Amino acid sequence: MRIVLALLLVLIGVVGPRPAVAQALEVELLYTEQDLASPPTVAPVQQRVVAEPGQYARLPLPRRGHGYWLRLTTHEPIVADSRQVLVLRGAQNLGPVIFHPPASAPAMVAQGIDGPNTLLRRGWQLPLPNGWPPAAVAYLHVSGDTGQALRLGLIDVDRLILHERAGARLASATFTALVLVAIFMFGLWVALRDLLYLSYAAYLACVAVYSMLLSGDAGEMLTLAWMTPDGLLARMGLGTLAVILQLIFTARFLELARLMPRAARVVSAMVWLLFGLLAVLLIGQQHVARWYPAAIHVLLLLFMPISIAVAIQAWRKGAAYAGHFIAGWTPLLAMAALMAAHQLGLVDVPWIERVLPLGAVLQSGVLALALSQHAANRHRIALLARQSAERDALTGALNRTAIEQMLAAWGQMGHLGVGQYALLLVDLDDFAEVNARHGYVVGDTVMQHVYTRIRGLVRPDDTVARMESDLFAVVSECRRDDAELLAHRLVEGFQQRPFNVDGHEIVVTVSVGLAMSRRGEDADALQRRAAEALAGVRIAGHSSIGVSSEPRTGEGRRQRGRAAAAREPD
Repeated sequence: MRIVLALLLVLIGVVGPRPAVAQALEVELLYTEQDLASPPTVAPVQQRVVAEPGQYARLPLPRRGHGYWLRLTTHEPIVADSRQVLVLRGAQNLGPVIFHPPASAPAMVAQGIDGPNTLLRRGWQLPLPNGWPPAAVAYLHVSGDTGQALRLGLIDVDRLILHERAGARLASATFTALVLVAIFMFGLWVALRDLLYLSYAAYLACVAVYSMLLSGDAGEMLTLAWMTPDGLLARMGLGTLAVILQLIFTARFLELARLMPRAARVVSAMVWLLFGLLAVLLIGQQHVARWYPAAIHVLLLLFMPISIAVAIQAWRKGAAYAGHFIAGWTPLLAMAALMAAHQLGLVDVPWIERVLPLGAVLQSGVLALALSQHAANRHRIALLARQSAERDALTGALNRTAIEQMLAAWGQMGHLGVGQYALLLVDLDDFAEVNARHGYVVGDTVMQHVYTRIRGLVRPDDTVARMESDLFAVVSECRRDDAELLAHRLVEGFQQRPFNVDGHEIVVTVSVGLAMSRRGEDADALQRRAAEALAGVRIAGHSSIGVSSEPRTGEGRRQRGRAAAAREPD
């Protein structure tokens, strides 16, 4: 009885249904000297690799301008309705490939969302309409001069689904995180009107869209689907624009104009070079798509180590947030360098395309923290101007101590995202005569009116302080032209309207000494220049304006040298 039962089980195992068994795939790179329209009947084998069951075979491609022909065979036949699919992965700039399935007509297969199966986002799913009959051969033609490695394998469709779903979830999470930080940066720009925040918000938006195009999921988003027909051009354009915005942000974030003027000029030249390349891409489009990625990647490989060296040097020179830049950008720049080297065929790291967006998320978090701290510092300075306890007892204005603390705070915060600011010393002309003629009570009342009028002539975010008896100070973050207009508005505002106190019409005029902030200059030097400008115009009469002149080139270099020496540790 046991023998009969054993024979019955063996019979069931032989004639019964058997599960699909994963097949090994053999891939041969054929040597061809010209671009052939059909598979070569006789051609030497240049390389041969075998993909183990359920795995990918890696096939390095030599540089060849007329494309590549691959011959594919399996060790076992595959039925037409098998759960195994033939998958090709490789450089995204390959474009469509021509596949000659076994025992079927040839077909042109596009990558990802444009292909016959929208499941596969990053690669090509090659059709097997008749399965893979015994002893059948398939051919694959790949165009282009990629220099990268291809990966081919027979993969179980369920495993492929899980892999692609995981990639889609990761891409969506990355996109969401980058967009949220970009919106936050845009909000800071709306509040502070500073190009620093706007450039970083635009950079993050470009990186977010680029990551979706890179993942292949952009075709499912209504706002991005229009880019997918020319996905390669869109990726190249967005990548270039992201690098341009990153350079603009880097120059401002590292305070290069203040600390390293030569490096700032180099960054500016590179920005214009990339703008030129972007214009070439927009005009040439498909005609330049062959060499354009290589040009951008070579520039990136040159830029990455230089940018880190510049950041370290800026940190040594006292850039306020250079440490955040190094911590946030170093991992991302290393990943971008690997990505460029992979695209150029110098290294083989296919996983870098999935990791790169995660590096962008990490970098955005670090720099968002730094920019949030910077915005908080600016808000803190504004609160100091409104709520400082260092007040003048007579007028309620800030006093000299408070204004000196504010100027010192500007210096401690650095010039990150801060343009020039002006210090205007406003002197009441011959105010001692008012006290002598009308008495100190009237004089004190006039002084209070003077502060109120100055406050009404300047902007709400400007700072006004009473330095001493008849001397006021105004600190305004603005350009030189706007500061001079403010000085004229102050002078004219006192000339046109006398004060009426206890029935006395009292005319008060003012003279103004103006000094603009300079790179590397401390608060004492700024006050001294403003005082010298005011002293120089007092002899000219009432309602005069004096402006501190810009230093000569040699003098400016000596001042920056002294400031740099002062920052060096003993």
